[in-house]
Amino acid sequence: MTRLLLWIAGLLAAVLLVVYWWAGAGLKAMDAEARTQAPGQFLEVTDGTLHYRVEGPEDGETVVMVHGFSTPSFIFEQNAAALVNAGYRVVRYDHFGRGWSDRPKGPYDDAFYDRELMDLLDGLGLREPVHLVGLSMGGPIVMDFAGRHPGRVASLFLFVPAGLDVAGADSSAARLVRVPVIGDWIWHVFGRGILLGDPQYDESAIAPDFRLQGDVTRQMDFRGYGPALLSTLRHFPMSDRERLFRTVAEKTDIPVTAVFGDQDATVNISSAAKLMALVPRADVRIIEGGTHGLNYQRHSEVNPILLEWLSPDRAD
Repeated sequence: MTRLLLWIAGLLAAVLLVVYWWAGAGLKAMDAEARTQAPGQFLEVTDGTLHYRVEGPEDGETVVMVHGFSTPSFIFEQNAAALVNAGYRVVRYDHFGRGWSDRPKGPYDDAFYDRELMDLLDGLGLREPVHLVGLSMGGPIVMDFAGRHPGRVASLFLFVPAGLDVAGADSSAARLVRVPVIGDWIWHVFGRGILLGDPQYDESAIAPDFRLQGDVTRQMDFRGYGPALLSTLRHFPMSDRERLFRTVAEKTDIPVTAVFGDQDATVNISSAAKLMALVPRADVRIIEGGTHGLNYQRHSEVNPILLEWLSPDRAD
């Protein structure tokens, strides 16, 4: 009986290993050859090669856009176009692990994302304060950066910011993928399907101009994307980050504007009230019917808010 159980356990382990290998068998390396297909430029920084794009007049005020968890910097296409047309210098970059950037190993934690943004600014010679736009997970990233380096930030704009009330952040499934070994296997095998199951990516009923202006699946074909996201899930909390917002409110005078959607299935609308309580000076707007993709799906409505946020600086 013991021998039979050992044989079954061994067979099960072999099947699990084969499935794990099969799930990653077709993945490619993110290398110089792959990057010949990329738009924009590359910067060598502390943790590797970072992909970025700069658009707009050289003498325009600088706006740096920080994307969220899984979709790279093309998620800002419609917003960046509006800023450039209004005369701003716009910098976008792909977080490590996403888009055309390297996929370094190690913990993707607060210090990692803070270093990534600081390395970008320093590498581009942006020593004067810049305007920061944070989307979803980019929200707590820019809030943390502003609290640590207030002298480098002119103002903050938050699209559907994570960091407060995020749906499923502490669900059983979320806790399971954080478990070593078990979580690694689950995420490696099923992660792509989980991500693509997000209703935000169903754009069949949306006009082309209001869709993502890039292929979100392309980055998934390269090794390291899944592990980068998993490391982020394990080391960068998406909710209960009130301290970051409170620090900006109490220790800086940086202007803050935030836009939420009342139909967002990812960032709960209760986050809006929490942000207003934590940062009383914040200008908080709520888009009726807005979902987590409102920055591009509702860009004709939110871009005027984005430009209004910058208008006092323009008047100066």
